[in-house]
Amino acid sequence: MHKVLVSEPHIASYSAFMLLALVAGYLISRWRAPKIGIAGAHIDNLTLLIAISSLFGARFFSWLFEFPEGISLWQALTTAGGGMVFYGGMIFGVLAAVGYAACTCMSLGNLMDACAPGLALGLAIGRIGCFMAGCCWGDLCITNQQASAMSDPAVLRQVRTIPLLSPNHFPFAVHFPKDAGAYEQHRELGLIGKDATESLPVHPVQLYETAMAFALCIYLSRAFKRRQWEGQIVWQFMFGYGVIRFSLEFLRADNPAAFAGLTLSQLISLGMIAAAIAVFHSRSEIRFTRLKPVRLD
Repeated sequence: MHKVLVSEPHIASYSAFMLLALVAGYLISRWRAPKIGIAGAHIDNLTLLIAISSLFGARFFSWLFEFPEGISLWQALTTAGGGMVFYGGMIFGVLAAVGYAACTCMSLGNLMDACAPGLALGLAIGRIGCFMAGCCWGDLCITNQQASAMSDPAVLRQVRTIPLLSPNHFPFAVHFPKDAGAYEQHRELGLIGKDATESLPVHPVQLYETAMAFALCIYLSRAFKRRQWEGQIVWQFMFGYGVIRFSLEFLRADNPAAFAGLTLSQLISLGMIAAAIAVFHSRSEIRFTRLKPVRLD
């Protein structure tokens, strides 16, 4: 973890990787757009809109669900720190794309298909920024004896959801230094003392998501060869990322359960997965109807 990428001039790691994620997503989307009949200028315009709207959405969701009560939205938008919520950024980014497609009379499905692999690539790079900043940390990798010291079952489920996947001496586990979210959480839970120099070992779940999102980007890029209808690629992204995020949330310790033992991100993920399945089912029904022979009496 290195919150500061460059000390002079001061460049924060998180900000640098977010910018890199935006540029990478933009470049791959602009390269793809002409191949499916979209002028590159539309990607230029849309990238600017998405950059503004998604940053607002990510911060808005953070203010809505994570900021302490009493803080106004304006304070949340203008105060350093506080975090970002990816799903908030994605939702507002999609709304920006919907508005742009409507104003320019473009096919929304085709436009979103051009951007889907770039979104996955940007997500992969952005999660490296999360790791460098020490946010979005993972579950504890400790012994069952250490876990039994936590008396609150709800907290234990949050920080060590699946004990089988979080054993002591887990080979990929990492320690975060002071000022990281994991360190502060472990201090508040009484798992480490005030004189501790680092957190207990946790899953580097940010890097897990980086690897999976990068794989999703490659899959989506290759899926264009088999694309049968406009919007197919972006719905594949929705399904794929929904599965990725739903699964990895079990290994994240920063998000408490919101309903039925699931986090808010998992509930949104389930909605995305269900919507994608419904869309693909309807498309298959349409194709089946078109191919079905008609009897003439």
